[in-house]
Amino acid sequence: MNRKEFINKSLRLGVLTGIVGGSLFLVKRNKVDFTCSADGVCKSCSLYRGCDFDKAKQSRNDER
Repeated sequence: MNRKEFINKSLRLGVLTGIVGGSLFLVKRNKVDFTCSADGVCKSCSLYRGCDFDKAKQSRNDER
């Protein structure tokens, strides 16, 4: 293996590592824990607008 091949392979491996690492970071970052921690008080919850629980959906429908 000469120097040119070594540099090319190293750069490819580095780019591949960056892509895989970046993808894993983005997937992990977007995980949201939708466990209810507001003792059932939906309107005071910080996740109220994006919550998928039936109680929150019903509460949003009742507002309209």
